Amino acid sequence: MRRCSTAPRGTPAAASSRPRETRWRVTSALSAGVLVLATGGLLGQARAEQEKGREQWQRVPEIFTAMGVRSGSTVADVGAGDGFFTTRLARAVGPDGRVYAVDVSDAALDRLKKRLAEDNIQNVVIVKSTPDDPKLPENTIDAALIINAYHEMDQHQAMLSALRRALKPDGRLVIVEPVAPSRRGRPRAEQAKSHEIDPEYVLQDARASGFRVIGLQDPFTRRQGDIEWMMTLQPGDLPAVAAAPQQPEPTASGTWEDPAIRVSLEDFATLAASGSVTIIDVRDPESFAAGHIPGALSVPLETVENAAERLRKLGKPIVSYCS
Repeated sequence: MRRCSTAPRGTPAAASSRPRETRWRVTSALSAGVLVLATGGLLGQARAEQEKGREQWQRVPEIFTAMGVRSGSTVADVGAGDGFFTTRLARAVGPDGRVYAVDVSDAALDRLKKRLAEDNIQNVVIVKSTPDDPKLPENTIDAALIINAYHEMDQHQAMLSALRRALKPDGRLVIVEPVAPSRRGRPRAEQAKSHEIDPEYVLQDARASGFRVIGLQDPFTRRQGDIEWMMTLQPGDLPAVAAAPQQPEPTASGTWEDPAIRVSLEDFATLAASGSVTIIDVRDPESFAAGHIPGALSVPLETVENAAERLRKLGKPIVSYCS
């Protein structure tokens, strides 16, 4: 789980290259988005200037406001990397608060431990996670942050479900991710190769995992022509999964005329969000390229029969649409 806005490409969840920081002190004015810089003298002017620039374009105060961070909070930095946000969160929650710094990379966590020692920060708990579980205590976390790391995860539903269990009922999960305007609407796998993701894909994941959306800023910030969006979520009710309709018998003519093979728009949205079906768009390729449901496969109607075996191998019920 790495923040890869400046990281070299590599395996998912590799170590982050989030730049290091000077020492920070957060005042009681944090809720208004005010951070006060206290130079610690340990890390050098170059590092201070580098992080000053990131502090501005990343809009750290607004992220903390979306999280609802305050003195005494218990928060989690999921995909903590080298600790750019971990150390800021530690200052924000104060000595009575706690930060769980979560990452799958031993190397990143070793660098984070060194940084915490340099900055004399003692209210951070280091957590070695797995790709499907942040290893956080249940019903404990006031707020969790995933920034520039969600697109690196490959077990989204399991991770979100675990975070939902870790959050308090009124807790918040804030996700910040980049996407290039030129790659908006592209297939999820293609975006992942470019280390980015559309918010629509994350909305599907979040709702299927029992989160409700309480805020989406798109764009939230910009850097080098790309944008980053910010989504704020809270635990909600798990969606009810619609029961699969019984397959009707064909008529004498061999056609399927029973309306039970159709699903309502509401049921379709639930099935799509749950990831339990394969969605195919049977329009022509030009119409598909102009716009389609996120995650859908382009299978023009005249090619469906030839694609049947490939679709069966996906192992999920198939839902098609044409408009």
